[in-house]
Parts: sequence; C-alpha cells; structure tokens
Amino acid sequence: MTTIDSVASLGEGFSGEVLAPGDPGYDAARVIHNGLIDKRPALIARCRNTADVVDAVNAARDAGLELSVRGGGHNVAGKAVTEGGLMIDLSLMKGTTTTGSARLTASTTTASSSSSVATTPTTCST
Repeated sequence: MTTIDSVASLGEGFSGEVLAPGDPGYDAARVIHNGLIDKRPALIARCRNTADVVDAVNAARDAGLELSVRGGGHNVAGKAVTEGGLMIDLSLMKGTTTTGSARLTASTTTASSSSSVATTPTTCST
C-alpha cells in the first residue's frame, strides 16, 4: 500500500484530518517542543476520537509505515515524530470523562464540530 492508498483508507470514516507534506497545516502539526528535532512524517493523522486512532494504526500497519504518537509533543528526544512514517497526533483529543461504572469517553471540541467515542468499560482504582 502506498502513502496515497493510506490517505484514501483513512478518508473513509476518519473524522480527523490527514495531512501530507505540502498540505496547509502540515509543518505546524509536525513541530514539537524540542526545536532541534526536524523530522518529516509521510502522513500526519490528527485524530478526533478513539475510532480515528484505531483507523490510523491499522493504516500504518497495512502500509508498513513506522508509527509515532504525539500526545503533548514534549518528549525531549523527539519520539513523537517519525521520519517518513505515520504520525498520530492526539492534540485534538482534549478531554476524557467517566460515567457510571468507570466508562471512559474520549472527546474533542473544535470550532466546527464536536464528537465523542466511548471505550469498553474498565475498572479504575484510585
């Protein structure tokens, strides 16, 4: 599977953004806290919910692309950005909530939309 095929496979049902080199927002999305790190992923999957993360992981596996995950972007070693692979950007996933029997819900809110996905119930201990 080529990078183009990966973009196409992410496009179906993917509620986030898929960015490739040259796309508006690509350079801003790949920047991390450590300015000395200048890696260029083949694709950046800006996930909005858990289903987007699953789709991105599957697309990377199917394409044989190295995978990296950007949470807060503060890893000083630059592990959040891959060179030539697929970077999963979690920055749009701004919150989690628990309800009832510790059911975890990931959610995002943007100027144009809001979405949430619940995961399977899990036991939480405090």
